[in-house]
Parts: sequence; structure tokens; C-alpha cells
Amino acid sequence: MTKNKTGEIPNFDEIRLDPISHIHRENNPQFIASIARGLEILRCFSATNQLLGNQEIAQMTNLPKPTVARITSTLVSLGYLKQLPNTTKYLLDVGVLALGYSALSNISARTQAYPFMEEMSRYAQAPVAMATRDRLNMIYLEVVHTDTTLTMRRSVGSTLPIHSSAMGRACLAAMDVKEREYLFDAIKKRNEDQWTTIKRNLERAIRDYQDYGYCLSLGDWAKDVNSVAVPLIHPKHGILTFNCGAPSYLLNQEKLENEIGPRLIHMVNSIAMNLNNM
Repeated sequence: MTKNKTGEIPNFDEIRLDPISHIHRENNPQFIASIARGLEILRCFSATNQLLGNQEIAQMTNLPKPTVARITSTLVSLGYLKQLPNTTKYLLDVGVLALGYSALSNISARTQAYPFMEEMSRYAQAPVAMATRDRLNMIYLEVVHTDTTLTMRRSVGSTLPIHSSAMGRACLAAMDVKEREYLFDAIKKRNEDQWTTIKRNLERAIRDYQDYGYCLSLGDWAKDVNSVAVPLIHPKHGILTFNCGAPSYLLNQEKLENEIGPRLIHMVNSIAMNLNNM
């Protein structure tokens, strides 16, 4: 790994969690600021921010508006953004979709895990999902929905906060201590007012994982939604987490602890064994 000018190895998580501020540093000759700016602009777009103009993007990224305008123009030329006719608004184009599909195709664990997730979903009569960490969020890589009329339906690419979701807590619990402490600091900086409660819940989740092998979220991510999650540590894919969650009237705490949690552990162990035999 390349060292920076101070002789220190760059902390890649530090760069990923705060790339815009890193753009202005000069201690990492391997860091190309223009690429970082372009990718951060693409990240501004989401399900809740589908249409954005240069002014909005500049505010979201703290980049100068002229810089943003040049980059959005370039991204349009490359097919990663599309400008709506007769407007100054942009939305993601198919070039981003092609990259995302290629990334998903590289995660072979999705194919191996799906039959086990489907069986678990049928048993629990609740959605079962697989996710991995993206900065301070968990991003869905695969999800199996039930045939019931649940309004809580999430799709591949959806994100959950790492600190309040069962998936995120399971991911944090499975990390080595040094990495987890770094992320704790990052979560604290972004949630100063709620940190005492967040820290208490995270510490409880780590104890649950150590004692029982799973982590819970009982109305913490969304009111009246309960979930249990179990991590899988894989040499190629890193930490993958699997969860089963539903409205609390369907999955109460007792059912999660005594029935769904243990069965989810068995499912993850079966997936791990299947991946190891590939």
C-alpha cells in the first residue's frame, strides 16, 4: 500500500467517510481529486433526490458551483447523468446502472444465498435481506419479499443507517475492534445529540452478538418495525449481514429472540458452508 508524504499509510475509511475535505489535502499523491469530485456528485442522487441542479449539488457537496457545472457537463457527455430538456436539472443515466449491475454481478454470494433466504422468508412470513456496509450505511444487495401485503418493501440498493438498523449493528459487532472504534467516532461526530443513546444501543448489540450470535433493532430504525440480523465474514466479500424484519405486530421481541434469530443463524451458517465449498 502506498504511503503519503508524511510516511503514513492513508486511512481509506477516513477518505470514504469524508472525501470532500480530503480533496483539499495534499498529503496523498495517489488521491486524484477530480475523480473524487465527480463520484461524490453522482452520490448526491438518490431515491429521495432524483432531480438535482448545479446549485443544489454545490450546496450538498460544498464544491464551487462553476466546478460542479463543469463536472455535471462531463458526466452528461459520458452517459452517467442526463439533463432534462429545457431545464437545468439532472438525473442519473444508464451509465451508472451499468456500473451498479457489474458490481452486483461480482458478488457471487447473492446467487448462493438466495435459496436459503427464500426458505427463511417463507418460514418467517417476512422479508429477508442481505446487505454490506457503504460508509455509515448498510446497502441491500439482495432481498426476498413474502406474498403478504406488507407495506414495508425495500429493494436492492436501498440503504439503512448503520447505527440504528439490526444489519448495521451486526456488521459493527463482527468487525475487529480498531475498525469498529473508528466508525463509532464517525457516528458520534454525525449524531452528537443522540450519541449517548446510540452508544448504549450499539454496546448492547455487541453483547447480544457475543452472547447469542445475532443483533436486534426494536423500533430503533423505524417505529413499530422489529428486525434481527446475523453477520457472515467472508475472505472475498468481507462482512455480509442478513436480516429478517417486519412490523412489530408480526415479529415481536420474543419471537425474534427465541425463533427467528436462532433460525437466521442456522441459515447464515448454511450459506457460509456453501460459499466455502465453491
